[in-house]
Amino acid sequence: MRRFAPRGAWGVAPHNERIHMRSKTLAAALLPLAALALSACADHGGKAGAGGGDLKIGYFQGAVAGPEAVVAGNAELAGKVPAKLELRPIDSGVAGLAQLRAGAFPAVSAVGNPPIVGAFTSGTDIKVVFVESLDESGLAVNDKIKSPADLRKVGVLVGSTLDFQLRGWLKSQNLTDKVQVASFASEAAEAAAWKAGKIDAVYISQAFLLDLRKHDARVLATAADIAELGYAAVNSLAVTSAYAKQHPETVQQLVCQFSKAQELVKGPDAEKYVTPATKYLGVKPADALAATKEYPYVPTAEQASWLKGSDGTAATGKLALNFKLTAQFLVTQGRAKTVPSDAEIAKHIDPTFWTKAQSGGCK
Repeated sequence: MRRFAPRGAWGVAPHNERIHMRSKTLAAALLPLAALALSACADHGGKAGAGGGDLKIGYFQGAVAGPEAVVAGNAELAGKVPAKLELRPIDSGVAGLAQLRAGAFPAVSAVGNPPIVGAFTSGTDIKVVFVESLDESGLAVNDKIKSPADLRKVGVLVGSTLDFQLRGWLKSQNLTDKVQVASFASEAAEAAAWKAGKIDAVYISQAFLLDLRKHDARVLATAADIAELGYAAVNSLAVTSAYAKQHPETVQQLVCQFSKAQELVKGPDAEKYVTPATKYLGVKPADALAATKEYPYVPTAEQASWLKGSDGTAATGKLALNFKLTAQFLVTQGRAKTVPSDAEIAKHIDPTFWTKAQSGGCK
């Protein structure tokens, strides 16, 4: 996820000052997934009582005020969710979904597409119910690179959402067999390699782009450009299927209030809503306001097109297409055995909560 934080193996974005500690190696990230999968709980919905009881949500700390922190920090929003919200910090999408699978919590916020697809292809029964944001990464090049054809060696964080996006972009430019992808265990390492002239480009998150621009880096392609090609770094709200079935009204209002929160932090009263959220973020209100103002949340008008296609089904939406491309990436990387069918992918995307939210389903 997110949000002006360096992304680690299989990580969201972000999805950035919102530190996910994603500079760990992919192997290190996979260890908790394998271990916790063995002890997965049968009831991921927990023992919540009527109306949802206590709802624990895995989330990322950092500078950007995510919707989960804004809702939990503002009584007028939290009061509309029929459950007591408890936010539990996670440090990567893979680790967060491993904890979800083991029953630590039934929901995660702002987790990227590789860890979500990796989770459901390995048996975790989850559903994406709301698409939160896209990444702000970019392909930074030196002054010798005038066009994509000039690229020879590009650095990227191994196995990450950034890796997925870069390889998708290279494929779209017919450069897969012409450009060497140099895999790094951390974004700091790849940035250092670029500064030292060992590589001529890096596909890297916004926080590092800001620094590289001070060293005369030029952005050849942005995350938004690559997202238009179908290779988007998408951060989403996902819940276990069991919890969604047992507590549909709680999930409904969670979707409603997340959407509202993302609108409020971009509006004239942003300070009012961001400030109380900072108790979950670990940063000063001024820093959170600045980071949140520029963060690319998915606009309300575009939410439906991500969750479902023109025929009203999840199988034809932009998210399903993105998940299929993500699965192909995971297979080529040896991190998934097969690419799921369109129907199998659609099972893990539930647009009904958003549809109801748009037809009077919000309090």
